[in-house]
Amino acid sequence: MADAEADAEAAFINSMQAMNGVTGSYEATGAARQHQTDSISSDEYDPAQAVQSSDSNQNLSLDTSNHDALSAISPLPMTSDPAPTAQLSLDTSAAKAHGQSDLMSRESSSSSSAERHPEPETDGNGDGPLQGDQEQSGGAKQSSTDGHLGIDRDVTGPAASLSNTSINRLSTKDVLIQNDVQDQSASAVVQNGVSSTDSNRSVVSPDVGTISSIEFAAKPLQPASAAETIDAVSSAVEQATTPSIAAPKLRLPHDRIGILEDRIKEDPRGDLDAWLNLIGEHRKRGKLEDARKAYERFLGVFPSCAEQWVAYAQMENESQNRAALEKIFHNTLLQIPNIQLWSMYLDHIRRHNNTTTDASGAARQIIHQAYDLALQHVGLDKDSGRLWQDYVQFIKSGPGIIGGSNWQDQQKMDLLRKTYQRAICVPTQSTNMLWKEYDGFENGLNKMTGRKFLQDQSPGYMTARSSNIELQNITRGLRRTTLPVLPPAPGFDGDIEYLEQLEIWKRWIQWEKNDPLVLKPDDIAAYRDRVVFVYKQALMAMRFWPELWCDAADFCFLNTLEAEGNDFLTNGIAANPESCLLTFKRADRLELNTANEEGDESIKRRGAAVREPFDRLLDALYDLIGKAKAREAQDLARIEAQFAIDDIEQRNGINADDRDEDFTDEDREAREKRKAEQLDGVKNVNAAQIRLLSQTVSYVWIALMRAMRRIQGKGKVNEQIGGSRQIFTDARKRGRITSDVYVASALIEFHCYDPETTKKIFERGLKLFPDDEGFALEYIRHLIANNDHTNARVVFETAVSKLTQKAETLSRAKPLYAFIHDFESRYGELAQIVKLEKRMSDHFPEDPLLVLFSRRFTNHGFNPTAIRPIISPHTQARPKASPSNQQYSTANYTSPKVVQKTTSPKRPLPLDDSDTDGGRPPKLARNESPLAGAAGRRRLDQQKRHQPAPDLSRYEGQFVAHAPPPPDLPRDVLILLSMVPNADTYDAPDFKVGEM
Repeated sequence: MADAEADAEAAFINSMQAMNGVTGSYEATGAARQHQTDSISSDEYDPAQAVQSSDSNQNLSLDTSNHDALSAISPLPMTSDPAPTAQLSLDTSAAKAHGQSDLMSRESSSSSSAERHPEPETDGNGDGPLQGDQEQSGGAKQSSTDGHLGIDRDVTGPAASLSNTSINRLSTKDVLIQNDVQDQSASAVVQNGVSSTDSNRSVVSPDVGTISSIEFAAKPLQPASAAETIDAVSSAVEQATTPSIAAPKLRLPHDRIGILEDRIKEDPRGDLDAWLNLIGEHRKRGKLEDARKAYERFLGVFPSCAEQWVAYAQMENESQNRAALEKIFHNTLLQIPNIQLWSMYLDHIRRHNNTTTDASGAARQIIHQAYDLALQHVGLDKDSGRLWQDYVQFIKSGPGIIGGSNWQDQQKMDLLRKTYQRAICVPTQSTNMLWKEYDGFENGLNKMTGRKFLQDQSPGYMTARSSNIELQNITRGLRRTTLPVLPPAPGFDGDIEYLEQLEIWKRWIQWEKNDPLVLKPDDIAAYRDRVVFVYKQALMAMRFWPELWCDAADFCFLNTLEAEGNDFLTNGIAANPESCLLTFKRADRLELNTANEEGDESIKRRGAAVREPFDRLLDALYDLIGKAKAREAQDLARIEAQFAIDDIEQRNGINADDRDEDFTDEDREAREKRKAEQLDGVKNVNAAQIRLLSQTVSYVWIALMRAMRRIQGKGKVNEQIGGSRQIFTDARKRGRITSDVYVASALIEFHCYDPETTKKIFERGLKLFPDDEGFALEYIRHLIANNDHTNARVVFETAVSKLTQKAETLSRAKPLYAFIHDFESRYGELAQIVKLEKRMSDHFPEDPLLVLFSRRFTNHGFNPTAIRPIISPHTQARPKASPSNQQYSTANYTSPKVVQKTTSPKRPLPLDDSDTDGGRPPKLARNESPLAGAAGRRRLDQQKRHQPAPDLSRYEGQFVAHAPPPPDLPRDVLILLSMVPNADTYDAPDFKVGEM
């Protein structure tokens, strides 16, 4: 079997190389040829997972380095020469270890063994191990984040076993709890012969399930048996821990910084509390340098979090570090339009530019420039009213007299009038107050000219005032925060609240797009600025929602804002590297806007530019798959360790009070069953997540393959212009792909290049994915579309024979049967159809035979066997009477018996008391007739004469034996008729209307 598999793969590769000889493609050289040689010699070779790169075993180093400082900003006034921009230095020789005590992170002996011999990955179907590069032996490469960024260090020292760290073997003098320990600085703290490595989440890691020695110290144990019991538990934990993961490192409870660092390392984008607590811990201890590093790391992950930028700036301001403060302003003000940040900048400018002692006026001019710059960037905000008022007050406090006659007074009046006119057109909560001030200002100068100015500005003010009321109603309930959170998964805690906030932001954006301030006709630039400003505000809070980034970019592209649109896409991808939406949008823009010149260099350059965002997306997705596998291994190890602890406690009597003396075999079976259920639950959850990620990865490869075909054609494998075939080869090498990649590559070859290659790819895929009904169905459709019915039936029989062998895969054969049954019903023989239906009824007895039979004649959702034509409209199409009409119909009431003669002017009474109720409905209050007497009768007669004939068009073309029944009378009319006596009881004179 192994030789046949190797021969099939060799034939497949040779055919590809033969294609190169004819068409100049699929020439395997270098690494690809070595990959083919290694793969052919393997019995478990899988082109879908040909080569596993060793970088899957490497730790992901979080790139949180500070971005480059902006170039000098000429309009940004500073009071002194800014300090030289210092790049964030990374000390790769020694990392400062904070919060580490003498009993630090200890690594069990299974860690080194696990990292030197990782568990082999399986293929997409889980059938066998993959043949790939194994991690090199030697010390495990660990990544430390103790106050530095992306520092990798080699831990080659021997790791101590967990059993050697029991609490009974540690002396109290070795455990230091003083805060002085926090000041120790070393890249790896070595105590008692044990090297300190990466930090973990807490004292007892909940992800790995290792036992803390502190936990055992709290239990009442006998001195002699306690050590033996703890050693036995530790040994059991070591044996229960899977060899694919490293043993955890212990943390003491007082090591708060180490615990927080572990949490950040595990979840840098999700655990915001750990970030904020770490920064607060450093500031509380007065370690400003460590706090700065923590701020830089945090802001590298959340660069638009204005709240923490403000807190960072306040820390530098309190420490009188003016150069660092101005550097923060220089790096953030033009990128983050936040009122709080700009207000702090204005306070800083006014603090260091004293206008009281400024005889030359230079300081006041700097403040004017700062205010003008701030209002240009955040003056559009609905909460910027306070900023406008402060600027007005600053102008009023300047030299000159309002209403004076010299040049300085006139200049002050002009500047104040211009500021008022700008402020009253912005919808803020201070618009009304600013309008009143402006009204008083103009009328105080000159009532005649002031009235003219007020009339000119009144429309803009009225629009802003009404728009402010509208905007306040739209944004009611909005939490304007710049601290972004990851969107909760649907159905989990916080998902409804998150979507509500997102909906409010979308309403605000749509309100701005509708142009309520009527800016489009006169000032299209102001309209664009307002919409882009709201997008930026929304994206500070909704940073991890890719659709909002894409929507902002689309608006910019539609309004000739090319640079802003590209910035939205670039920043969105940086915030959401796993987003296919943003990556595909960015790749399309690059493909459309990159110059298409003649020559191979231009083709190569375009291909490299388009592939770059795809490669980043694939790296992020593969990293998620690796994290999911590591999480699964940790969860399984935790469950195994927990049950191992329970077993040892039961045997050695650690919990003597809780021990059941009658622990029977049934109890053990129940325990094993519970353990198996927990293990299966963890495996199923992670398998579903990995399956979804694998499918996503496959579709990313397909999108890249199609893009490369458009740019470079089919190309040549391992050449400068690789084309679509190079992408197909890379996808197979990297692995974790589904059969969709094979289908896409085969169809590209068929429709664009060589049909023979299509057949080979389909045949190879059928061997690699024998249980994939989707792939078999696509192959059958392709063969039928090319009139190869014989091979289509062969593929069908091959696929269903494998799927029907196991009960768990039987249901997956149903789509194949349904498709081939539809095909045979249209173009096959009746005998084949009957046999096929017999097989379907045997495999799927829940489907009635009548359904299978009628399915032959169904097309486009229409089933002629289910049609029942109307033969007699009078009997089959009678309208149903409503329940109210049935309740009060005249047939349900019998005419009451009345006496022929009575002296009562009212209705005659019944003959006996037994018929008093006689089925008569309850009396109802009757409305007074609007027209009584002859006038009412004439009106009723006219209505009868002018009543239209009933519409009989719906019975046209059908035989009607009788006229249709009259329409049902209203309920109140039926009640009235039931109350009226029979006509034979009327003995008064008759009035003939026609003779009157």
